Amino acid sequence: MANCLVFFLLVLVWLWARASASHIGLGSRLLARDQNEAWVSDNGTFAFGLTPAANARDQFQVAIWFADLPGDRTIVWSANRYACL
Repeated sequence: MANCLVFFLLVLVWLWARASASHIGLGSRLLARDQNEAWVSDNGTFAFGLTPAANARDQFQVAIWFADLPGDRTIVWSANRYACL
């Protein structure tokens, strides 16, 4: 079950990166100090960027979230999600 979830997330990240790679300019960057800065997919569904880590004001995590949902960010994937808890 866990292997299927990991595979699904990897495919999702690969598809998102492939779709949005043409819009990320050479030398572009994301800064942790600006939480509103993100790279958004072509269709506006997903965003990739840095979000504050849970329970840590001065730490950030790399994450993918739904960009088109209202309210707080609904994170779909994050690197080492449970390392900062």
